[in-house]
Amino acid sequence: MVYKIKTAIFFIISFLLCILCFSHKNHIETNILNTLLPQNVVSSTYIVPIANKSSSVIKVVFEGNSEDDVEELKNNFIEKINKGSFQYTYSDAPKLLKKYISQPNNFLSNETKNLLQNKKYDEIYQKSIERLYSVSGIQLSALDKDPYLLLDDFIFNIKKFSNKNNEIDNKKYDCLQLKIKNNDALSPDIINKTISELVSIQKELSDKNSKIYLAGTPVHSYYASKNAIISINLICLLSTLLIIFLTYRFFKSFRPLIPIALSLSFGMLMGFCAVKLLFNDFQIITMVFSATLIGIGIDYSYHYFYTNNCPDFRKNLAFSFLTSVIPFILLYLSGIDLLKHVAVFIVFGLLGIYLVILLIYPEFKINSPQSEIKINGKFYKILLIIIISLSFFGILRFHFNDTITSLYNPSAKLRKAEMLYSKISDEKYENTQIIVIKGNNLIEQEEKITNQLIKNNIEYVSISKFLPSKNTQKENFELIKTLYKNNLDNYSDILTKKQIQSLKNSHFTPVEFNIDDYSFLKEFLLDKNTSLIFAFTKEKLNISAQNSDIINFKSDIENYMKKYRHLLFVLLPLVVLILFTILAILYGFKNTFRILLPSLAGILGAILITTLIEGELNLFSIISVFLVIGFTMDYSIFRTNKEKKTEEAILISCITTSFSFLLLSFCGFKLLSSMALILFFGIITSYLTGYFILFKNNHDKI
Repeated sequence: MVYKIKTAIFFIISFLLCILCFSHKNHIETNILNTLLPQNVVSSTYIVPIANKSSSVIKVVFEGNSEDDVEELKNNFIEKINKGSFQYTYSDAPKLLKKYISQPNNFLSNETKNLLQNKKYDEIYQKSIERLYSVSGIQLSALDKDPYLLLDDFIFNIKKFSNKNNEIDNKKYDCLQLKIKNNDALSPDIINKTISELVSIQKELSDKNSKIYLAGTPVHSYYASKNAIISINLICLLSTLLIIFLTYRFFKSFRPLIPIALSLSFGMLMGFCAVKLLFNDFQIITMVFSATLIGIGIDYSYHYFYTNNCPDFRKNLAFSFLTSVIPFILLYLSGIDLLKHVAVFIVFGLLGIYLVILLIYPEFKINSPQSEIKINGKFYKILLIIIISLSFFGILRFHFNDTITSLYNPSAKLRKAEMLYSKISDEKYENTQIIVIKGNNLIEQEEKITNQLIKNNIEYVSISKFLPSKNTQKENFELIKTLYKNNLDNYSDILTKKQIQSLKNSHFTPVEFNIDDYSFLKEFLLDKNTSLIFAFTKEKLNISAQNSDIINFKSDIENYMKKYRHLLFVLLPLVVLILFTILAILYGFKNTFRILLPSLAGILGAILITTLIEGELNLFSIISVFLVIGFTMDYSIFRTNKEKKTEEAILISCITTSFSFLLLSFCGFKLLSSMALILFFGIITSYLTGYFILFKNNHDKI
């Protein structure tokens, strides 16, 4: 009767959790910066909002052996894409050009304006003659409206409209920038479907002579999500196969798989529901990491099957659960969404597994393992010596890398696409600093800052470069009119006296601009009162202006990573101190040192060996240290039983857990792969150290 009641309650709770889980809608978060940066950084800086401006922009590069091949490839691509899903980034440029042509004397390039201000009219004249008779020159307006072709000069000096490098290594190139329409209203599934269609077109049109490359944030997100799904499925499949093999190998039966599957499924369900109910966003990367719960949760099942008859089993299981979740609870305090999600998932997932083992497992009549595990102490000693030796060499390469590239490393294909687009379109993102302008008269405020950039010969792009203010237009007009009065008579062989006089007597008419009419210029706006200036320089900007901030993505993110790495260095001793206090109360001071030492050895060995392999550590390497403690503490606690069967259960648990992290270390997302590598070596090192410290000394014969 008691069994039926417990079973009924269990299935009712599971059913309610399923309803809550699938009825609660969450936004699926695929933005890498939102995943990596602490939430207070996300909410208090412009880093993520600025990055989000490119979240719907797709960069397309066309490669061929000749210009005709490239043009044909580009036309075929445009013909095949779904026109309702995209808009061309510069599709509004012709409309803007008409505005310029309506009053050509209102617009000057910075270089020409400087010459006019210094009254270097002869130099202006000479440059105008060169433009006029240039074979490649394009005359935008009539000579009687713009005799010096100053509008042509203005357009030429807007970098986004020119300066393309169409040939690299004897290959011809062209590029295109697309923007996904209504991006804010689209879910990641729809965006990924859109990118998937582009990838299909890319494969269809590309061959050995002509190639299409795709880049941009949506493309990175698409491949990251795709790789995440593959990783989840692969880890779950291979981990499950290993569990099936080990269970049948030692129990000579598949019967234990029923309670194991029940506990893991319930743990996964509890973890999944907790994350969905406690957070508005759901990190897609969390699902990859959560698959490792299989490796962690299986520990409890094997300990139950091997040692549930031991008098201290329930106590050790409870203490193991407690010491495992403490590091995760403190990890929640990091403020980083990904880690908060992982912490909540693992804590509630382990809680679910723990409850199933206590309440449901006793109802399953599972026989004890039918075969013993032969443990070779000499092999363990050799393996530990190898780890110590590798750790020594790791000291020589020990250093931290706090850049964003240490956390996300795109595939070679995506890196090449980004590099090609950058070269062809003359993008300078590597040396870009962003000036954020806040206020009502944005264009006027921008011009106060861009004037400082011009004086320092710093290239830039901004709304004000495309849409000069009325005051600037008037200033340009007066400079041009002065030019006409002093130099226009030299054009007597081109213009009639009437045309010359008309230009000298012309009156200023400002060109009215509405930013909302030009979609590509709205990309410079964060909101109606906040705009962005992109300055291309390696030097640190020194701008004196109110209501402005300077953002350097590379250095700012590096500073945040370094700051939170230092914070974790402070939290780590706190975790150890809390665990030491709890264990000292439960097991006494002498045993506490022996219980903690294997986990601490695991941390040291993992960090040094990972440094040897990867050559660097990052913020998430330190985060992994917390996880090593949480995943290995139960080995030491169960070893206090001093039972041979306990050691057999620990060995199987170590195999399954380390195997899960070994698989995860091959994940395409560098953040997770580096964390998994530390966890893999940490678990192995901790297991071997604990064997000699806590078990070998108590058993002369293994």
